[in-house]
Formats: sequence, C-alpha cells, structure tokens
Amino acid sequence: MQIRDLFADTPIHQDTLASLELQRLMREPIDVTHDWQRAERLLQIVIEQLPHRLETQVALFKMYAYDGQHDKAEALICKVLAQAAERVGIDRDWRQLTATSASWKGATGDVRCYLYSMKALGFVSLRQGNIARAEAVLNKLQELDTDDEIGSSVVYQLALALSEETDDEELYPDAERINQ
Repeated sequence: MQIRDLFADTPIHQDTLASLELQRLMREPIDVTHDWQRAERLLQIVIEQLPHRLETQVALFKMYAYDGQHDKAEALICKVLAQAAERVGIDRDWRQLTATSASWKGATGDVRCYLYSMKALGFVSLRQGNIARAEAVLNKLQELDTDDEIGSSVVYQLALALSEETDDEELYPDAERINQ
C-alpha cells in the first residue's frame, strides 16, 4: 500500500492542493507496509504544518488502525470527529445528530471526513471488542449516510454478526463445549 492510497476514502480535491508539503507527500512512493515509520513520520510532519487538513489525519489514523494500534487510532479519530463537527457546524456528540443536521448526501470535504471517521470509530471499536459502541456508531451512521456512500455497511454487517455471536455465548455458555 502506497501512502497516497491512505487518502482514497477522503480524497484531497486538486483545487485545494495549495501546500507544497502535501503535494510532496502525495508523490512519495512510500510503501506503508515496508517503510511504516517513515510514512508515519511524513504524515505527522504534514499534520503539524497543515493541522487544518483533516484528510492527512484520516490517513494517519487509518495507518494506526491497519497496524493494530487501536488506542492511537481511536484518539486521532475522536480528534478528527471534533474538528470536523466544529467546521461543519454540527453537534460534537454524534449521538445527537439527525438526517437534517448537515448535508450528508454527496458528502465531500469536512462532512465526508466526519462520516468516514464515524465508520473508522465503528471499525476500531469492533477491533477493541466494544461491540455495543460499534453498533451504536454504525447505526447512527446508517441514519446519516442513507445511501452508504462511505461504505459502512460492511463494517455494520460484521458488527451485527459479532453481536449475534456474543448473544449466543451469553444465552448458551456451554454451546462451544457441547459442539466439540
């Protein structure tokens, strides 16, 4: 995976590529899987120089999530959610949002970063074993992104499957032993 691939879900519009730092970063032929530390360092430098570019923060939390650094990913996801909410002018608490809180359809820019970060929070919550929070976030995301433009339905289905497994284990704690 190249560093520019981390921007696929929250693309940077060409007309806003004013920063030379960001342009250089996008051209870097860094394979994240083989040069992870360099990729992290470059993303952190760009974030320091361009803190208003949420797309770069999204790319970094994706790296953390893919690498299993879920606590780091979650902290950055929450930061992006707060920054995007402020910019969009919506409630910082995602639980308070409705279909009319913002223009969710065809989301771009900060709105897209917000929605994608909700999806990421659901995914990271699953990886941390917090199925209840994952379901809550992903349920809310389905209310906001009714056309599944962010592609959260796959994570949502996974959350439902894991929730059913957890329910089965609670209802039938000896089922695994019996089935062996």
